[in-house]
This record gives sequence, C-alpha cells and structure tokens, in this order.
Amino acid sequence: MRAGPERVVLKEGHSFNLICLPFAGGSARSFVRMARYTPDWNVTAVQPPSGFAGGERGLDALAHFYLGLLAADLRGPGIVFGHSLGAAVAHRMVQLRGDWPEDLHVVLSAPPVPDTDTGALLGLDDRALLAATAKSGILPDLGASEDLVLRFLLPDLREDLAVLGRRGWQPGPLAPPVHLLGGAEDLACPPATLARLADRLGASSTRLVEGGHMYVLERPADTAGALRDISAALAADFLDLPAR
Repeated sequence: MRAGPERVVLKEGHSFNLICLPFAGGSARSFVRMARYTPDWNVTAVQPPSGFAGGERGLDALAHFYLGLLAADLRGPGIVFGHSLGAAVAHRMVQLRGDWPEDLHVVLSAPPVPDTDTGALLGLDDRALLAATAKSGILPDLGASEDLVLRFLLPDLREDLAVLGRRGWQPGPLAPPVHLLGGAEDLACPPATLARLADRLGASSTRLVEGGHMYVLERPADTAGALRDISAALAADFLDLPAR
C-alpha cells in the first residue's frame, strides 16, 4: 500500500518542469525510472493521500488535492504528465484552475476510455478484479505473488478506480495545448481510441510508444523520449521557430 509523502522530487534540474500524476494503484515513485532518462529537468511526482476516498465527486476531489499540493510547481515552461487515471486527473485540474500557464502543456498518457462506468469492475471481488485488470494491462506486472498483490496493491487500485465513478471521465477541449501519448499494443486504450480522443480534445499532437498500457514502466526511456519531443515542440512555439 502507498505510504510516505504525497509529493516527491524525483530529480532536480533547471528551467523545465515535469510534473507526473500516477495511474490507478501507482505512486509518486512509479516514475523514478522514467525520470532518469529526462534531460536536465525538474521532475516532481505526486500520489493520493493514504486512504483517499473521494466519494461521488472523486475526480474533482483528487484534482483539487493535487492543485493544492502542486501550487508552487504548476509553472512553465513544462509539462504535466498524467498516466491512465492520472491523465483524467490532469485534464480535470486544468478545467478547475482558471489561470493555467500557457507554457505548461498537458500530456494525457494512456487515458481512460471516456464515459465508461467503473461500477461493474468495482463490483468484482478482489481476485476477479485482479484477473480483469491484469488481462487489460491496467495492473502492472510487478513479479510479485498473487497474495502480496492482493494485500498491498489491490486496495489502492480499487480506491483509485473509484475516483472515476459511474459517469466515468468526460473529456472536452482545454485552453492549454494537449498532447496524447499511447502504447502501440495497449488493450485498455488502443490507438483507435486515442485517435478518436484526439479529435474530441483537439489535441496538438498524438504519439505512440511501443508497449502495452504500462509502457511508462516497461519502456521508460521511450516514454521520456516522447516527452523530450513534446518539450522541443513547446520551445519552438515560444521561440517562433520550427520544431526539430
């Protein structure tokens, strides 16, 4: 189960900020390996507080919590990078904060399928939920025994999935530039779903990384490479130069 501080500085750098929001069942330290492959950036990650239960407005509650926790970090130039559940939370954070910096781009990575009720999934018993999330790739392969996963990971996973509620994630266009990132072999958010979401959001760019839903863990170097490409486009926008 998650423990420790809700905000963790994974890497100290200069001038560019990368802020990471975790997937369901993940933690701030889920991004440690990816952070190693970033340039000289400040990399900060967060996680829900222990025992977080947002109730019927869980997505709003978690977005408000992160906005307060990251009040000093949400500045550009930089990227807010939300993976899976974290993508939905990042999107909601922008909606809730009216003065989002224009040079703080948003990367929605392997986002939840929009308008999907999580009630049926959450109605499963622990072992059935474990099997369903492992099959879809939502649950990372930690190489641990089933008993350990049930005891230490599943409670956080169940709490996090409940954040989306019965209405699911309902995305719409945002003021700052939005970029989509997905896994080429992702079963939970396949490339076709990502393409439809790009149209719905008016995304500035869409990129694919080799791997399944948890490419952020399985292919950290490739994920960091995609973020470097997005940062180059961000710099070009503000310098009025073509991106390389």
